[in-house]
Amino acid sequence: MRHDGVAQRRVDVLIPLKKNLDLWQDAWALSRRLPWQPWVIPPPEPSPAPQRPPVIEHRERQRRQTLARKKAQEPPLDPATVLIARELCPIPGFQWGEASVPLQVVVMRETYADGHQDGWALLSTEALTDPQRPPRDYARRTTIEERHRQLKCFHDLTDFHSHRFQVVVAQVVFVLLRYTLRQWQLWKTQHKELAGWHPDRIQRQLNLEHQFVVIHHQRAYVQLPLVTFTREVLELEPAARDQALAKIRRLEQSFLTPLRNLRPP
Repeated sequence: MRHDGVAQRRVDVLIPLKKNLDLWQDAWALSRRLPWQPWVIPPPEPSPAPQRPPVIEHRERQRRQTLARKKAQEPPLDPATVLIARELCPIPGFQWGEASVPLQVVVMRETYADGHQDGWALLSTEALTDPQRPPRDYARRTTIEERHRQLKCFHDLTDFHSHRFQVVVAQVVFVLLRYTLRQWQLWKTQHKELAGWHPDRIQRQLNLEHQFVVIHHQRAYVQLPLVTFTREVLELEPAARDQALAKIRRLEQSFLTPLRNLRPP
């Protein structure tokens, strides 16, 4: 652990401590003389409630009531698997002779109903201003690793066809730029739940071909993809294009006006 890489480049690390290291033993020895505090795990962000018809909402309530009744009839859980308490102990300014940078350690333990405890610890070079932050940051590890796997396996990040270093760098940069642009698009369009999906699945979900325009005339109709309908409108004669534009404007205005439920269930 070099001082120049952390201080000059301003790159901090956050890693778990292995139990066979001397650092692990020293940290737990110090924690016996320091105060502990509750380890707070924030609840997951609530997803927006879907807009469902009343009939579907009624069925969903019945399903949840059925699941609750079945869960109440299940045998009690093994006390060794029932978590009853989480605690952590911050150790700022941790000194270790072989490290040239100041270290911060957070020791954590989980207590179960049968009395046994599981412990682990995190080490960081970042200033320990909030003891709850290192566990929260480390909880993102699985998501980060999954995104790295997606990039390497499905975004052609490692599919190199050139022996020139500059070309390889250009490919990596543009792949990452494309990935960042797609993530920004998902964030702007309120599709954050798609961020970790396979790129082909994301494309199918956002593909414009899945949006159709249905045109009725007398007793016939045609179903056109949105892109095809747009091209057809642009290729109309000027007079017909003006009529279509007026109709689309009326439709747009009607879409912005809430519709009353004319056929309640």
